[in-house]
Amino acid sequence: MSATSTVLRAESFFGTLRRVDERLETLLGVPTYDDVSVYRTADEATDALAELGEAFVAAAPFPSQVERTGDDLDGALTRVLETRYADAASTGDDSVEALVDAGRLEHHAGELVVPLSHSGPAARNWEPTLAVLRAVTEDLHERAETLARRSRAVDAPDARVACESLYRMLASLRDVLVRASSGVAFVGRRMDRQNDRPLSFAEWAGGRLNGGDNA
Repeated sequence: MSATSTVLRAESFFGTLRRVDERLETLLGVPTYDDVSVYRTADEATDALAELGEAFVAAAPFPSQVERTGDDLDGALTRVLETRYADAASTGDDSVEALVDAGRLEHHAGELVVPLSHSGPAARNWEPTLAVLRAVTEDLHERAETLARRSRAVDAPDARVACESLYRMLASLRDVLVRASSGVAFVGRRMDRQNDRPLSFAEWAGGRLNGGDNA
């Protein structure tokens, strides 16, 4: 399903990352990593990241942020996204109505949502959305590094591999988000040398999240 025919919402991306966050918090609190439940929980987290990768592929390419300057509404939307990641039921801050009036927030079925489009006012929502996703992912990656380090100290190969995979996938997602924040400059960054055609962001991000190019 293409991004141009579907109304995307920031909440779908954040909801998936929140699932990863919850599984990671569980894993960091277990008394031992020599347990099958560790493998299963880590596997659930990597499944969620794979789902997020598919969502990015469906959304790509993102609207260019080149030559767009930030404004007060960008800052207000960033605060709304940060608050709602921590508490999905939060309505944000005092700038909500201004964001609604500007077409940056919408009311659907009694809920306040952050639309993501490829044109119009909601296209400007990508930049703050990607920035907050990046910050969240960087925090998750740091915690996953602690998890991977702990898992290496026990004789539990399945759990160790699952924890390492979670750590590497978060590293890949972080790299994708860093480059996605550059907008169209990133979409044309890597070239298919066979025909000099720029690789789409969707193709590159899909490869990254599936382990290709992983450092």
